[in-house]
Amino acid sequence: MSRRRSPTTESDLRSDRSDRSPHILSGICRQIYAFGFALLIAAMTSLALSGCGTDQADAEFKGTVLKSTEPSPPFSLTNQTGQTVTLESLHGRVVVLTFLYTHCPDVCPIVTSQLRDTQEQLSDTEGAVEFVAISVDPERDTVEAAWEYLDRWKLADQWQYLVGDSSVLEPIWESYFVDPYAEETRAVASTPEPRGAVDALGAAIAERYLVIHSAPVFLIDRDGRRRVVFTSPLEPSDIAQDIRTLLK
Repeated sequence: MSRRRSPTTESDLRSDRSDRSPHILSGICRQIYAFGFALLIAAMTSLALSGCGTDQADAEFKGTVLKSTEPSPPFSLTNQTGQTVTLESLHGRVVVLTFLYTHCPDVCPIVTSQLRDTQEQLSDTEGAVEFVAISVDPERDTVEAAWEYLDRWKLADQWQYLVGDSSVLEPIWESYFVDPYAEETRAVASTPEPRGAVDALGAAIAERYLVIHSAPVFLIDRDGRRRVVFTSPLEPSDIAQDIRTLLK
């Protein structure tokens, strides 16, 4: 997968991608991406608020409130069982949307663990909330790989892990402010295996390259509008609280 450049208006908020040693760059880029995405969201919120009064309802939310009343960008992808899933098909539920890849050695297992903790705090809302992960690695994230990833977390029948080819995924990444790119690596990294903590080793192997990407968590309301976004570090109880607010 080749590097992609966002439109000029977004590139000003992206971190510098100078060529460095893969071992150094992967860690640095992840930190820069998280910070850069936070700046992007802050800029979006600032623009949305200009000329408007502060909505008192915003105080109910722990995450960053997005002011746009436009529908959330749509998608139509294939899940871990080979079925087509669209955003429209999830209408009527609160959608918890993030971006992962199955060979990820660090960030993705952490986000998965935190969102699983969030889900466990919402056991009384079964059927009202849908957890969705969209792939940032179209070359390796097949239907089978998506199933295996969720199965290791005991989530294969609870979440939607959506995959597709790059031509379908790239417009979705852009519309959700995610700009992944591949970083070649000489190392072989173990992907943590879920055991209730994220520091266990085992399971899958990340070969050939890492995917440098941000991992925002969007909350989409039951009318299909993108309402709240969280960036790392994530606090499961805060996400759960905002989901409950959207369910009111």
